[in-house]
Amino acid sequence: MSKKRKSVSVYTRSKEYEDTFRVDDNILFCNYCNISVEWKYKSVVDGHCSSQKHTLNVKKYEENQNKTQQLTLNSTQIASNSKKQLIEDLIEAFATADIPLEKVNSLLPFFKKHVKNGGSIPQAPTLRQVYLPNVFDKHYQCLKLLFDSKPVAIIMDETTDDCARSVVNTLFCYHNETKLVSVDFLERVNNTTMGQLLTTILTHFNISFNLPRLFLSDSAAYMKKCYRDVLLPLMPQLIHVDTWRTLPQFRILKEFLDKVKEVFVNSPARRGRYVAYLKMHGISSPCKIPLYNKTRWNSWFQMVMYTKEHIVFWPSFFQEEFNNDKRHRTLEAINTCLQNAQELGLITIYINFISSYAKEFIQDLDFFQQLKKPIFPFAELRLQQLTAYIETYRNSTEFGSVLENLIIQLRFDVNELYTIFQAAFAVAYEKFAAHIPNHPCRQLFHACQVFDPKFIRNGDALRKNIRLYNAIKEFVNPSDELLREWGIYCGLDNEFLCEIELDQYWVNKATQLPILSNIALDYIWLPIKYDVF
Repeated sequence: MSKKRKSVSVYTRSKEYEDTFRVDDNILFCNYCNISVEWKYKSVVDGHCSSQKHTLNVKKYEENQNKTQQLTLNSTQIASNSKKQLIEDLIEAFATADIPLEKVNSLLPFFKKHVKNGGSIPQAPTLRQVYLPNVFDKHYQCLKLLFDSKPVAIIMDETTDDCARSVVNTLFCYHNETKLVSVDFLERVNNTTMGQLLTTILTHFNISFNLPRLFLSDSAAYMKKCYRDVLLPLMPQLIHVDTWRTLPQFRILKEFLDKVKEVFVNSPARRGRYVAYLKMHGISSPCKIPLYNKTRWNSWFQMVMYTKEHIVFWPSFFQEEFNNDKRHRTLEAINTCLQNAQELGLITIYINFISSYAKEFIQDLDFFQQLKKPIFPFAELRLQQLTAYIETYRNSTEFGSVLENLIIQLRFDVNELYTIFQAAFAVAYEKFAAHIPNHPCRQLFHACQVFDPKFIRNGDALRKNIRLYNAIKEFVNPSDELLREWGIYCGLDNEFLCEIELDQYWVNKATQLPILSNIALDYIWLPIKYDVF
């Protein structure tokens, strides 16, 4: 008996050739050729599948699929990279603006609404754990490239954090770049640990010990010992510059301003009431009181000058504040001082004296605290002028009619106050006389004046003797080529020097005087100030 023939339908035929055919209204269509094929006879279907046209269409389809998949992968990768770049740029922006990363949580709705891909920005913990390390590594590599094998100046500052841990901040200065290169937490801070830390940092940045020129720090005994016992034997060319203070401060005024700062800095509400009080008393656009910062020399003088203009409002304001908080001991002390005619009068005289006669100091401090201009070649002249100014007034018997009339008006003895003013200048002069001639950078200050072309042009022939400036180590045994360039530099008498910036002058001289230009750019950007934070 013959076998029963297996029934075939268009659907079973389509399944025999998976993904090759589709069924539409009982008609078999080829997916690659997009034509109908007779399905009842398998030989016909096989013939179509082996045809040259079908084979070419299958190959073309597979190639297109591969391209599509590659484009999809590329698009996905681009989107992923774009998201990563957005997040890393955001972290860098927050770091530059000194904004804590946890603040990002409050901005996420804004980013999602107004920033492309803003919805991909994660919360602060993810930023810190996943993305911040990569941003830091990139930044650190940029720092290493910037300072690699460069004659840097070094700034080290030891402080404490909120947890009372010792934190050492190390900065490098080279040309117009001053960067924080390392933040380290030390269990013990002494001359040995600080020296070991610095030598390790220099090694990481591939800076040979014969390259650094200046080492700036505070005047702590262990920092002086670190320089003397650890650093100087390794780097005999290194000059140590510690901090110094020169200006006299009148104790009653200093203590008074300390108390004023205390009651304002700890109370934003009081600062708001103070501004409102000034508006009520006729000052249409009152500025906030500038509370001084101990690491910013000029901020104390700025507070003194502000006090001079506004102290007339203080007795009644602080009286109201004290009446509202009788248990506040600092407010009580301020109020007592302001209600005492003798103390208030003395403070008024002192702030007027300092506002008038500290301007020279303020201008020089502002000058020395510039970071964006090369000021090292001008330090010597500034110090000479400031010393002469102090010397003039230490024996002066005349401090101006305005100050004299104020003293008389407040019923103080003019001669007695003038004696105090003279003593203030005398103390400042004594400190200058003791410190400035022996300043570790004094010879370098003098020598670096030669990088100001006006110093060379406006002086006598002796100024053009390169041997006089051997504080610049490159001038100790100058090469023949350097001597040739020096001769050209000293002979440039017809240059127009009025407007050009010093750094631009030496950049422009790189072709004509390549060796001297490179030396000058290294020295003119040396830092003077220590407190850069």
